Amino acid sequence: MLKCAVLLLLLAWPAAAQNQYTFAQWERLQNEHRVAFTAGYIESLATRAATQPTQTTARHHSECIMRSRVTPRELANYLQEYGRARPELHGSSVQHAIDSYLDALCGRPPN
Repeated sequence: MLKCAVLLLLLAWPAAAQNQYTFAQWERLQNEHRVAFTAGYIESLATRAATQPTQTTARHHSECIMRSRVTPRELANYLQEYGRARPELHGSSVQHAIDSYLDALCGRPPN
């Protein structure tokens, strides 16, 4: 029950709070929290893509995630591996690290 409460809390976390974590801080979270955080980010992508037509990057990444059928757990694990291999991301926001990973996975969005 506590795990569900934590998951719901993290999913409801405002997107602005996501910028407060560096990749290194995110990586130190417990696995369940990294997954929940990543799921919240995926949800925020879908929301931004649907509500802000100028958000081509959000739409591109959201559609790519849906097409690839990658789960939040898989995305969190892939992101962790990706970030570990790129020390330059450790001090950047986790949002930047996720976007960088999604650009590598999905390709850059069309102009």
